[in-house]
Amino acid sequence: MRPPNANCPVQGCKAEKPHTDDFLVKELVNRFAMLDKCLQWVSLAMAELRDSMIADMETGRLFAWYTRMRQIEELYFKTLYVLFLAPDSELPHVLSGETPNSFSIIYDKVNTAIMGGRGELKTIKPGQFRMFDNINDGAHVGFGAMQMIVNLRNNPESLDFLPGYVKHVETYCARVDYMRQMFEGGREKQIVMDAMIRLHLLR
Repeated sequence: MRPPNANCPVQGCKAEKPHTDDFLVKELVNRFAMLDKCLQWVSLAMAELRDSMIADMETGRLFAWYTRMRQIEELYFKTLYVLFLAPDSELPHVLSGETPNSFSIIYDKVNTAIMGGRGELKTIKPGQFRMFDNINDGAHVGFGAMQMIVNLRNNPESLDFLPGYVKHVETYCARVDYMRQMFEGGREKQIVMDAMIRLHLLR
């Protein structure tokens, strides 16, 4: 075990000064202290990503849409993690984006604590693939993502899943708005978390 970093409690962080010395990180920490306000920005970001992806689908820009699939997933799961699961002492590190800041680990924690283990990103699908691997490859603009788009273009019937995917993204957007409205109504964090657990178990 490495000795703890005096600037950050997250194991493996190499920060040479506290994360909140960066004014942008400090602003983020302050914004996420106001839960309804931070969710306004998350909601706007998700809506713009959704609308941009839909526009790409409608005009046949499949590669442009495919490479952004992880952005929607990561924003949703990191938001749940920051709101409900991240210890206060680790919040500046998570919001800073400094390594280690694994989406995979965050996804696992949210899946266990909020989704009851029912998340499907890491489930092995028919054909022996995991959606988590696909969205990672797309986000890094891997050549595998290019081949995936070639396959989709050569087999247009395989695009039948797109309406269902758009509905999936819209569900994320609706849940972020639901959380925002609950916080605006003065609900305590535990009450909102319990509501989100129920939503995920009922899907």
